[in-house]
Amino acid sequence: MQKMKGRRRTTIFRPGLMSNLIIYYKLINYKCMDNIMKCTPLGEQKSLWLRKTLLIMKFFVLFLLLGTVPCWAGIAYSQNVKMSLDMENTTVHDVINAIEKKGNFYFTYNLNQVNVNRKVSIKVENKTINQILDRLFSKSGIDYKIENRHIVLYKQATPEVEAVKQQKSINGIVADEQGEPIIGASVLEKGTTNGTITDLDGRFTLSIGKGTELIVSYVGYTTKTVKIGNQSTIKIVLIEDTKTLDEVVVIGYGTQKKSDVSGSVTSVSGDKLSKIPTANAEMALQGMAPGLSVNFGSGAAGSSATLQVRGVTSWKDDDGENSESNGPLVIIDGVPGNMSYLNPEDIKSISVLKDAATAAIYGSRSAAGVILIETHRGTMNSAPKITFSGYWGLSAMPKRLEVCNSAEFIKVRKMALTNAGTDESRWPKYISEYERDPSQFADTDWQKEYYQRGFTQKYNIGYTAGSANSNVSLSAFYSKTDGVTIATGDEKFGFRLNSDVTRGKFKMGESVSYSRWSADLESNSGFSSIYQVTNMEPLAFLYDENNDGGYGGAISGMGMSDAGNQVAFNKLIDNTSSTDYIAASGYLQYEPIKGLIVKFNASRNMYFSKSRLFTPTYEIGAAKRNTMASLSESRSQTTNDLLELTANYDKTIAEIHNLSLLLGLSQEENKYEDLSASGSDFENNSMSLMGHAKSNYSVGGTKTRSALRSLFGRVNYNYMMRYMIMASFRYDGSSRFAKGNKWGFFPSVSLGWNIANEPFWENLKETVSMFKLRLSYGALGNQNIGLYRYIPTLSYNTHALNYPFDGRETSMGYAITAFPSSNIKWETTVYKNIGVDISLWNNKLELSAEAYIKNTRDMLSSRNISLATGYNSSILVNDGKLRTTGFEMQAIYHGKAGGLKYDLDLNLSHYKSVLKSMANPDYLYEYGALRTYVGGEIGEFWVYQTAGIFQNQAEVDEWNTAHGYKDQNGNWQPLQPVAKPGDIRFIDQNGDGMLDTNDRVKVGSGTPKVSLGFNINLAYKDFDLVANFYGDFGAKRYNYTKYQLERMDHVFNYGKNALNAWTPENPDTDIPRAVSGDPNKNSRTSTRFVENGDYLRLNNLQIGYNLPVKYCKKMGLSNLRIYVGATRLFTITNYKGYDPSTGSSVGQMGYDYAAIPLSRDFMMGLKFGF
Repeated sequence: MQKMKGRRRTTIFRPGLMSNLIIYYKLINYKCMDNIMKCTPLGEQKSLWLRKTLLIMKFFVLFLLLGTVPCWAGIAYSQNVKMSLDMENTTVHDVINAIEKKGNFYFTYNLNQVNVNRKVSIKVENKTINQILDRLFSKSGIDYKIENRHIVLYKQATPEVEAVKQQKSINGIVADEQGEPIIGASVLEKGTTNGTITDLDGRFTLSIGKGTELIVSYVGYTTKTVKIGNQSTIKIVLIEDTKTLDEVVVIGYGTQKKSDVSGSVTSVSGDKLSKIPTANAEMALQGMAPGLSVNFGSGAAGSSATLQVRGVTSWKDDDGENSESNGPLVIIDGVPGNMSYLNPEDIKSISVLKDAATAAIYGSRSAAGVILIETHRGTMNSAPKITFSGYWGLSAMPKRLEVCNSAEFIKVRKMALTNAGTDESRWPKYISEYERDPSQFADTDWQKEYYQRGFTQKYNIGYTAGSANSNVSLSAFYSKTDGVTIATGDEKFGFRLNSDVTRGKFKMGESVSYSRWSADLESNSGFSSIYQVTNMEPLAFLYDENNDGGYGGAISGMGMSDAGNQVAFNKLIDNTSSTDYIAASGYLQYEPIKGLIVKFNASRNMYFSKSRLFTPTYEIGAAKRNTMASLSESRSQTTNDLLELTANYDKTIAEIHNLSLLLGLSQEENKYEDLSASGSDFENNSMSLMGHAKSNYSVGGTKTRSALRSLFGRVNYNYMMRYMIMASFRYDGSSRFAKGNKWGFFPSVSLGWNIANEPFWENLKETVSMFKLRLSYGALGNQNIGLYRYIPTLSYNTHALNYPFDGRETSMGYAITAFPSSNIKWETTVYKNIGVDISLWNNKLELSAEAYIKNTRDMLSSRNISLATGYNSSILVNDGKLRTTGFEMQAIYHGKAGGLKYDLDLNLSHYKSVLKSMANPDYLYEYGALRTYVGGEIGEFWVYQTAGIFQNQAEVDEWNTAHGYKDQNGNWQPLQPVAKPGDIRFIDQNGDGMLDTNDRVKVGSGTPKVSLGFNINLAYKDFDLVANFYGDFGAKRYNYTKYQLERMDHVFNYGKNALNAWTPENPDTDIPRAVSGDPNKNSRTSTRFVENGDYLRLNNLQIGYNLPVKYCKKMGLSNLRIYVGATRLFTITNYKGYDPSTGSSVGQMGYDYAAIPLSRDFMMGLKFGF
């Protein structure tokens, strides 16, 4: 037990613990000043990133200096400090307290040996601590030892004890199964209080009686009892106790033993995430938890991942809010937050709540699941500790598409024009000019020029400390990543402070964090950058000093097309964005009676975002000009306030009934406002402030506010750890609905039965330690419907709203432009979940499987209204239904083989989401080749089906004779009237003799049938290896980039596949003939561009070396790990596009619309502590 008052600390060891404490204090007597001074040479570096990093570190070290000055005072302090005492008829305990208060010392002693209740009187004037202690403990049999400010009291050895010690002295070492020494292991003589702890090398020396036994223990390992014979030395190996691994999981507003959980929860430890080098916490989660999808829209700088728990939860047909409605609620240290601004190194654990039983406590925001994140906090009674980690790496594009060079481009263009019957006199001039003199043209590899090798770096520094009743954790980080495309990249930095203080029945604490993200983003002229890079003609020059801006493009007078010089756009256009994120929360906790905890929590999260887009004047070739510079800027502020009051009561009755009750109130308010402005016509490109604009001014702004008020509760009960029941509810009131529909009630219940705890299972317990069945049912809500749908919407300053008065010119006005949907209410998702958890062989193998159904009802959908109302629009009603079904499995194995220790984690998940109904039964959403409709799966591919290539005119004639229709005049109209040999044959699916959208067929979905995560952790002696695999199987992908590179109805560059186009001499190909204009529409949306999207990727590979403790000790460190690694090292796939994983969003899964791929990174790093 420890207790602290102010800056004083007393460590008291209760009976049964070790009495030899001096070694322990040597372990924590860090030479802080020496280690900090080793950092100063870094200040000589002059690069920008390092100066920023050092600035953060300076503030951080300043905090450490202020908070840990006492640990650097040295032994001289005890020799120099003097004090006076005058205390009559008091206790030793009171004198110790007085010494701690006046001298800033702290004491350690064993209550079995030191009688602190002994009555004493002491009067000293200006005496040293040694003189005072000599007088205080004179003739008491108590001795002391002073190290720095630590004073250890212990009982003087008696002759009898000495005799015992002379009987036997044992020297030993305590190690784990890999032979690594265990520091701080307890070694206790059985039946006595005689004991010690191991030093930094795992060694100990203890005097014991003959024929005795030693009890050796350490947290996380099985306690071992060893009988001592005649030997004087011994090596003791402790076995890791897998029962202690992951015993507690975080649930809403509390924690629960893993064996007691009856709902669906998956936990991921921060230790696993810390070995994935990334500044993006969301990215590190891919493949870590079954049922959690991590989707990437793009690998461009500034892009972030989107999370989805158990598939699609809601579908909206009018406002594009599908992503918001399908994203999980993220709770960071009890407060709604944003993972994008969270440093992965700060994460202690993540819990994914996946069913109604676990998520219903969050009510209206939990329909799409909940992700609970705990950040690192300090621990009580812990010595100050500093950690540092960092990595450096290079990133690059993992793949480039094969496109034509200049000579190949000319060859395909000639072939296409010839097949189209175009006379050579009408050919573009660049063809003849190139054949006459190729040197007047470029041969630009636009992908090579646009993609770059980027440098990435990240640094983390952390500090933790704890006393008997307080703890603190402080961390800071900095990261900078160059984008894989030229002139792009992003930068992040921030800090986090967590602390807790306990005073009697009160406990309070806070969490404060700040982070800043800024990025130089992609810039373009209205088209995807990948589209422009792959389609840009290789004939065009990258640079041209004669052009405004200095960049090249299509050559004037040559008839060249110009997709756009994307290098120029990125370099000339200033497109930046940044966000400052501040999160602050504090709590006050009171325990009036044992087991009852009342807690008040208050928090505020604030986002300050700004963006800037300045497009200067430029001339990039003959086809791309901007003669008037323009500027757009925006500022926004988001504020989220939360107040919560909870009461939690835990009670165990007769050691067999375990009851936990929770009741809480919550009030949340969200405010948002923005201001935007734009202008153009600047004097020159250097004068690019908004005040310099001369024309086309525009100013706009938005201000919104919403609130949520809630009552929630939960009952958790288990009987003898066999039968479990959990029931919870949340009653939410939201400002997003009209009166009468504001409140929603969301209950849930779950049952669990751990058969392995039944008496009849006793003989199987050693093999199957847990066999738990789980069942849950409940309702969750969704309020993400927009803020003001239930009231009329007014619009101002539009062309339709200009009113003339008295024949004068028109005036601005307001008008209602959207019909109010006053009857809209909560969307509700009803969950059914069944699962089983099995643990075998002392938890070496952990298995879990579950299946679920979630039905969403009352989804918002649009219903047309009569024009007689005066509105040419629709009204929102709660008529939509969606059904998602799925299953998940996970297997975790902890194994050892010789000196090798390994953990294997395999998880699989599957889901399918079907739209069951909408207000309009003929509802159809189309996005290119994708369709979502009533009765179908979300995001199906519907395309024309091909049937090979016509090899000769006879095949064309035969096909058109058999397929077609008669028009109203009785004339035969062939199915493909302009088809020629080399064109694609398309199937008339409905047999009406025409090719139209009704002939499209379903060929699959962009949603994977199975998603797989496979995570490997190996350790052998001082080496370790981490490998994280992820894969999707059973999905289709529409390769839009292939469509762009093989289509013949434009005159941009082609893929090299075009060189393999059909000709009479090259009939064995699946590439149709090259023909300008594509009269047969060979490039229409068809099975030609739908590919197998299966892939398996090695997301992360890391090989580390841990310096042995004895060498760390010589360097003043507690640990040191160095490693090398790579991300996305390889991908096994047949997909021909850039990346089979990008371009994924709700309703558009699998549609690869020229998304920038994720980079491949190679890096090295280190981590150490002291």
